[in-house]
Amino acid sequence: MRPLLMLCAAALLGGCVSNSDDPCEQPWDGVGEADGKLGFTAQRVEFHQTRCGDRVDDALWSQGHQKGLAWYCRPEHLYLAGRTGEEYRGVCPNDAQARKLFAQGRQGWTDQ
Repeated sequence: MRPLLMLCAAALLGGCVSNSDDPCEQPWDGVGEADGKLGFTAQRVEFHQTRCGDRVDDALWSQGHQKGLAWYCRPEHLYLAGRTGEEYRGVCPNDAQARKLFAQGRQGWTDQ
């Protein structure tokens, strides 16, 4: 009885997973948030538009992007991003402070 139950559950879940394989069918606020957390600029939406055309919801992407940037621009993250050798793209509201924190982390990265 138990194997039959597991087989039915796998069949039901399998149908749900297939739709998420298409990168153009993702929730655009989530895509924007992920892009923001990686420190991408607002021009990153053009990359998605090239791939997905008018299926991109610019407004939702922008909302998510702002949320992701709020996380990315935290002082502790900027320092760690510099320390791991990432690239800063000038996306934080307090750019001078962000560049300073990133440079401090970068100095630790180059000392390794």
